[in-house]
Amino acid sequence: MFTASSVVCPLVAIIYLIVLKDCTIIQQRHVLNQSLLALYLFSVGIYLLVNLPAAEYMHDNPAYQIVFEDIPRKFFASTLAFGLGFYIPHLLCCAKRKEVLLSPKKRLLLALFGGFFFFTLDFFLLFSEPHAHSFNRIYLDSLMVAAGILFTAGVIYLCCLLFTRHINWAYSKSLPDYLSSALYHYLVGFAVIIMLICLACEYRLVSFSNGGTLAASGLLFPLTIMVSNLIGELYGYKANLRLTVVLILTELVFDLLLMGAVALPSPEFFNLNPFYSFIVPRRIPASTLALVVTFVSNAMLLEHLKKTNLGCSRSWRILIANFVATSLLCLVNYSLLFGGIYPYEQIFNLTINGWVFKLGATLLGLPIVLWLYNLFYKQAQCQFSQIKRLSH
Repeated sequence: MFTASSVVCPLVAIIYLIVLKDCTIIQQRHVLNQSLLALYLFSVGIYLLVNLPAAEYMHDNPAYQIVFEDIPRKFFASTLAFGLGFYIPHLLCCAKRKEVLLSPKKRLLLALFGGFFFFTLDFFLLFSEPHAHSFNRIYLDSLMVAAGILFTAGVIYLCCLLFTRHINWAYSKSLPDYLSSALYHYLVGFAVIIMLICLACEYRLVSFSNGGTLAASGLLFPLTIMVSNLIGELYGYKANLRLTVVLILTELVFDLLLMGAVALPSPEFFNLNPFYSFIVPRRIPASTLALVVTFVSNAMLLEHLKKTNLGCSRSWRILIANFVATSLLCLVNYSLLFGGIYPYEQIFNLTINGWVFKLGATLLGLPIVLWLYNLFYKQAQCQFSQIKRLSH
């Protein structure tokens, strides 16, 4: 009997080891900054959505208390464990002993330490209070699983260093300039965080005092469209399509990992498999199609409207593109996502309420998008100029 975190935490440590191996120290700091920021914002976003008043009929769901009411504590625990396991040790190495980050063996030890500490602290913060059934047994079994994955990864890493040390890889491909911009990666990372928050609360409904009901995911999703607007205006059409690909891959990985965890047998006292096995298979095609339709249409309209008289105005271009993308999102997403779960009248009300809210968010967010564009434009141009000078 072991926890899913005993598999996920070592995977994070393996990714951390790859970052230590292939990235410069500055890039490593950017990756860790984004990761810690992602966990923190994810925790805050989930906390805010979970504490909004839920629709009354959701409280009758037996999975509601575990899935929604315990989520904030889980992710705040993961944020603290990640910070103490990976972020602070790397910060101390950068400040005092940079040679640790240059030695392959020391990089491996740093990643192994981070993986063990991340898993152990996360486990104790999650399950010590209230005390879980068979706490000691679950911890030891989970520790053995985590240790097996980490040590296997360590052996493979050392073998790769041994056998590929003298191989020179001749393959090189020039990357687009925007991929060298830290701002672009932070914007993409922010969009990914918001999308994951929406996926985690996708089936939670929020009720308001006037009797209206909204899907909790729809409250924050306009922020991802705002990021798409900024990327399209700052970096162009291809950069916006790359954002779409990243969002789709993230959604698929998130749902497939969740399905993999659900496929494993769960103990009777903590069995959520019926809940997840019902919603996740139907969510994958619905969410994937919704992301493709929304962000591809938004990117294409932002690009092609520049060639029209009406699209010469940045404000009108963004409004038209967002109106079409939002309408397609509501039409595709709600019908596929909630069909068979809620009655058609409820789905229709959710669709209309979500569409009106998103259009209102677009109008209110337009001045913010224009202000951020003016703020980031000079920074992006300076970065492009530096990249071109270095390339020449």
